[in-house]
Amino acid sequence: MQIVTQALEHHKAGLRDEAEALYRQALALDPHDPTALYLYGLFNFEGGRVEPAADLFKSVIAARPDQAEGYVALANLRHWQGAHGVAIEGYRQALALQPDHGGALVNLANALREQGDLGAAIVAARQAVERLPQSAAAHLTLAAALLELEGAEASVGAYQAAVELEPQSIEALSGLALALLQARRPREALEAADAALMLAPQSGDVWFVLGTALNDLYQPQEAVAALERSVKIDPLRAAAHLNLGNTYVELDQAEEAAASLQQALAIDPTLKEAHASLASVYLLAGEKEAAEHHCRLALELDPEMVGAHQNLASLLAAKGDAEGARRHRDQVYGRQNLFIEPGLNPERTVLVLTTSESGNVPHRHLLPGDRYTRLNWFIEYATPDQTASLPAYDAVFNAVGDADLAGPTLAPMKAFLDASGKRVINDPDRVALTPRQHLPDLLAGIPGVHAPRAARLSAGDLAATGLAAQVEAAGFETPVLIRPLGSHGGVGLVRAATFDALSEMRVAAGEDVYVTAYEDYQSADGWYRKYRVIFVDRHPFPYHLAISSDWLVHYQSSDMPGDAARVAEERRFLEDPASALGAPVWEAVRQIGQRMDLDYCGVDFSLTPDGRVLVFEANATMLVHPEPANGPLAHKNAHVEVICRAFQALIDR
Repeated sequence: MQIVTQALEHHKAGLRDEAEALYRQALALDPHDPTALYLYGLFNFEGGRVEPAADLFKSVIAARPDQAEGYVALANLRHWQGAHGVAIEGYRQALALQPDHGGALVNLANALREQGDLGAAIVAARQAVERLPQSAAAHLTLAAALLELEGAEASVGAYQAAVELEPQSIEALSGLALALLQARRPREALEAADAALMLAPQSGDVWFVLGTALNDLYQPQEAVAALERSVKIDPLRAAAHLNLGNTYVELDQAEEAAASLQQALAIDPTLKEAHASLASVYLLAGEKEAAEHHCRLALELDPEMVGAHQNLASLLAAKGDAEGARRHRDQVYGRQNLFIEPGLNPERTVLVLTTSESGNVPHRHLLPGDRYTRLNWFIEYATPDQTASLPAYDAVFNAVGDADLAGPTLAPMKAFLDASGKRVINDPDRVALTPRQHLPDLLAGIPGVHAPRAARLSAGDLAATGLAAQVEAAGFETPVLIRPLGSHGGVGLVRAATFDALSEMRVAAGEDVYVTAYEDYQSADGWYRKYRVIFVDRHPFPYHLAISSDWLVHYQSSDMPGDAARVAEERRFLEDPASALGAPVWEAVRQIGQRMDLDYCGVDFSLTPDGRVLVFEANATMLVHPEPANGPLAHKNAHVEVICRAFQALIDR
């Protein structure tokens, strides 16, 4: 016995050669010594000599068939090998001899869970908790089984019990944090993750949960920092790259979002959520082929992915494949047309009337998820009896902002409004007056405002005689602007200087386009300026000023943040637009909002050399979003907040 004791001491001290020599010596003296057989079996198992270890454990069972330890040791070995059925039988043999054996109780439940027999695993885990109420491992095992079978909420109590028993257990704290996160209890998840972080500041798992909880709490800037830390510690965790990418999407940082989502797919090409998110990023960037590629990959992995069907429908519609687009929309909205986004701390519930087409008002920042529950109702799929069964709501917002794409929604929206008697924010009859070709008439007579002539050219006429002939037949002279229907923000917009250039241009088959007279608006200093003003309840609010050397003004390509003078000019516009533009110009802009007579809309414009307001577009689909708080454009955020608060006050009214 003294030899075995000395062998165990060397074993614990890591002196493996010395320990092995003593174990062998002990067994040479007594080949049936169960203690020596057991300890030498563990020694071999730890050293990777699995089958010799198994033979030793079998010898323990032969020497002491009435004791549980040998059965448990051999079952653990088989469990480690993945032979769950053999392991389960071994644990049950041990429990028949010693019903309160902690290792056998806990590991039996784990083996059953890993084998996929979740119901039996929960029964076994509950028995483990009942017999070993002070065992954190037993509660953790129960929590893991409940999480898989009954969902996160069911598992929270077991995780909490494990934390109470072992407050320093990283496994218990991180498990609790993850369960709370999945149960949509992000504040509590954040508390648990913070506690775990105090114990394990280098845990990629904990930073992952922390970042995801922060994002769920609508703190994307802080979430990005935590998730970046997570992927730095554990660069092979695809889910962390996915969540980081989606958080970048929340911050409208498309380039960073794409890079993170691509990294997630490099690690796990079967991650359907990453394909779907990447498709959305590419779609917003106008990279249609890449967007379609990832939509189709997502749907191969999960034929019922809502977002992938939505994006693919938009892409097919833009290509003129109306039948294909409708097929994908029907796939989603034929089954479900109302999608509820519960608010974190909802002050109001807003019924958002939306369309499966593109051209909806971007409302993510107008109705933030921490303050509003959003009932997104794809109204063209509404059923006649649905109005009476809708969940309770406080206000109705018509988010169908593009008059060119509103056709399928008009009849069901009118039916709903007539039946409900509700006042709607953005009356669809007023939205219907805002197509590009109607703007000159809509804004006619406002002093100092010029909306260039525009016309819609039908796909059938374009196919019959070509673009140049149709532009000429419509009475335009070059230069002109050509853009796809439903296009905003300059996506797909091209300028043709001559009719020869128009003859060489190709438009997508089956797609209507707009032609607009091009008006030169280059300022005397050589720059091109594009102002955006948002109207909330008909009151004007400055949103941005982009200044570029190119006639097609984009904030992203203008290098505004690198030019202090241009940024300073924008700041002057945001802080005092009447002074920056001149009182007559600001009054003309104000009258545009009055004439449009919408609760929410906006206008993009510049100034002609003679000082008139040159209207590029005016409609309800205007995007408002904050900039990164630590970025070079953070000065815009106070003004963005004013717009969002004004809209939220409108909701309250």
